[in-house]
Amino acid sequence: MNLRRRAVVGTVLAFVVLGWGTAEARNPHCAGGIQYVVGGLRDKEKGNLEDYQREFQKAVQQLEQCSTEDPEDAEAMGYLGWAYAEIDSCGPAGIAFQKAIDKLKVKDPKKVEWAQNNRDSYWAGKFNDGIAKINDARAAYPDFGKKPESEDDKKMREEARQKYEAAIVSLTKASQLRPNHPQTLRNLGSVYMFMGDGRKASEIYTAGLAANPGDSLLTDALRLAHANGASQLLEEKKYDEAAAAYQEMIKNEPNSLEAWSGLADARFQIAANSSKLASDLSSNPAKADSVSLLKKNATTYFKQAADAYSKSFTLKSDNCDLAFNAALSYQNAGDVASSEPQWRNALKCKPGDPEAITSLASVLADQKKFDEAITLLLDGLNADPKNKVMHRQLGGVYTKAGFNSKANEELMIFLAMQNGQPAADPAAAAKGSAPAGAAGVKALASNGSPEQVISWEASGEKYDSWFYWQKKQALHFKGGLLITTSDWSKGPGGTAKK
Repeated sequence: MNLRRRAVVGTVLAFVVLGWGTAEARNPHCAGGIQYVVGGLRDKEKGNLEDYQREFQKAVQQLEQCSTEDPEDAEAMGYLGWAYAEIDSCGPAGIAFQKAIDKLKVKDPKKVEWAQNNRDSYWAGKFNDGIAKINDARAAYPDFGKKPESEDDKKMREEARQKYEAAIVSLTKASQLRPNHPQTLRNLGSVYMFMGDGRKASEIYTAGLAANPGDSLLTDALRLAHANGASQLLEEKKYDEAAAAYQEMIKNEPNSLEAWSGLADARFQIAANSSKLASDLSSNPAKADSVSLLKKNATTYFKQAADAYSKSFTLKSDNCDLAFNAALSYQNAGDVASSEPQWRNALKCKPGDPEAITSLASVLADQKKFDEAITLLLDGLNADPKNKVMHRQLGGVYTKAGFNSKANEELMIFLAMQNGQPAADPAAAAKGSAPAGAAGVKALASNGSPEQVISWEASGEKYDSWFYWQKKQALHFKGGLLITTSDWSKGPGGTAKK
């Protein structure tokens, strides 16, 4: 966010009473108050601060009484704003200055500039002080949201915090002197943004836009603040509030990637929480109705998350994670038909992604598209033969398709890789493998030394698996017998069950 420094308007020069006649012609409190302002300023120039402070306190008292007894004395009202500003009472000063300006525009337009310049002089002082403190804070600790990594970082971050808080004080006073001034509000909001409080910044920008409709810089600032505030809610795990905030952003920016992806993240987390709670309660029969409702809610929110991720991917089609998340969310919602094209998008975006391959194969199998699922997994294993999850998934597809012997082949591969440890010297392990016995000798003679040997156990039984990765085969031995051969070089042939 750009910070704009405005030059100080200048010291207040309006010592001379402007256009008022004899003291008798004016309310004595008005005349006396003006005289106290003039005298106080002269004492301030001389360095006589004690008299200066006393005179301005009296000026305020007299001019407040003046405003009650003669509220149409616009010039005296301008002096009242002046007096308030000198004692650092910026809220009342801003009100008094504005009243004076409004009245002078009607009664004596030539004096409007006098009142405006006086007000702007005080405003500039507060504004510039605020900007200077923002710059000091950012110099001390540029990324306030970053967690300190050392004691020095902690000290510098604390220094930045104090500078930011001081900037808020100065800019708040500047905004009191010039209420609804866009430049002031933009910079006041920016302090909260730098400190990570997007919600407070949003409040300031929203109020500023209400008073200054169409201000482009305030509009841009509000958009950024909304995004920051929604992200803050997401980080705080206030997912319902975050979702509502992102939905509000979408109303104003229908094609905001940040809003759509943020909404998707929030709804996914709501769904995941509902799903987890349902799982936690599932063992309690008395909670059956609650479990059913939670599962229904989870399905609804997974579907909504998927729709939002899908929309996000249309806005940024090179972000592969968006397609992946859309597919996963549809799959979690039980909508495999909608999940399939999103998994294809994810694979097209990131070819060879093993998670996308196994997930797409799963939804294809759920739709009984077994040949496509098998081909997809075999292609994946051709590129990544040692991917045990892909072998397990292929075994699962074979089971669903009714190819039980092929399913067993893949299960043996998975169990070997899951439960065992590869031998350091495969050739030596194969030659010295007693359990392989005569079958092992025969296998060595016909196939040569395996590229990998894994000894493993399952259900109390011991096995040895010899892997020939380049041939896309594995031999599995038990008690000296070759019990099965796994071959993932091609599909099973035949017809899958319907």
